[in-house]
Amino acid sequence: MDDGRKLDIREQLGKLSPKERIFEELDRASLQENIYGFIPASDCTDTSLLIVNLGVMLAEKGKSVCIFDAKVFYPSIYKLADCDANPKGKGLLQIIKSDKTDVRDAVTNTRYKNLYIMTSSPSDPMEEYFDIREEDVERIIASLKDMFDIVLIDIPNLPPLEFCYVSMKCSNMGFVVWSERIECPQNTSRLMHFMNSIGIGTSKFANIIVNNEAGLNYDLKIIEDMNLRLITRLPFVPSVVDYSLEGKVYVTKSVLMDRRYSKGINILASIIK
Repeated sequence: MDDGRKLDIREQLGKLSPKERIFEELDRASLQENIYGFIPASDCTDTSLLIVNLGVMLAEKGKSVCIFDAKVFYPSIYKLADCDANPKGKGLLQIIKSDKTDVRDAVTNTRYKNLYIMTSSPSDPMEEYFDIREEDVERIIASLKDMFDIVLIDIPNLPPLEFCYVSMKCSNMGFVVWSERIECPQNTSRLMHFMNSIGIGTSKFANIIVNNEAGLNYDLKIIEDMNLRLITRLPFVPSVVDYSLEGKVYVTKSVLMDRRYSKGINILASIIK
C-alpha cells in the first residue's frame, strides 16, 4: 500500500523526545514497570488473540500475569482463555460499583498456571458502563499492578470511553496493533491526536505490531515516516484461530509452531519481562 501520501504525526506526538532517546526510555521502563497496553488500529487485528498467546507464554516463564479485558461491551478474553463467563454483575462491574470490594474477588483463575484475567460479564447491560468514573478505572489498574508481575490490557479503540483513554494513560508501555489495512495509519494518527488533546502523552504508544500479516503489498515504510517504531510482525496463521475456537491457546497446543509467529511473539516476550 503506497498511495503517495505520507502522514506526519510528529506534532501530535508533541511530547516525544528525539527518537533514539524515546526508545531507550521505553526499553528501560519495560524493566521497571509492569502495565502494558495493546490497542487495535483497525478491524481484523485479532489483538485479543495476540494478547492471550503472549500472556500464556509469559506465564510459562514463571511470571504471574493478569490480562485486563477493557473491552467491556464485547468481552472475549474469557473465551480465548477457556474460562466460564462471569455472572451478570460480577467480575469487573462489582469492583466498579463498590470500592470496598476486594479486587482479588473479581479476578478469574484460568487453567494456565500463573495466568489470570479481569473481565466484565457478557450479560452486563451496556448502559452500566456509560458513566464510569476515571478514578474507578485507575483504581482497578493500580490494584492489578500491585498484585501481578505483569498486567496486559486489551484496550478498545473507543477513545472517548474511560476504559480506553484511562488504560492508555495508566500503561507504562503501549503497542498499537496494525493489520494490512489502509486505514491503520490514519486511525493511529487520529488516536494520537485525541490523546494529546486531553493531555495524555503518547510517546509510550509509539510502538507498532503488525499482526495477521498475509504478505500483501503493504508499505510498512509509513511507520517510520510517522516517526513510529515497528516492534514485530506476526503472520496470519490459521491454526491460531482454529485453536481459539476450541478455547485452546496456540503457543501451548501447537506441536509445530509457525517459525515466524514464534519469532514474533518471542520478541514481544523479551520486551515485556
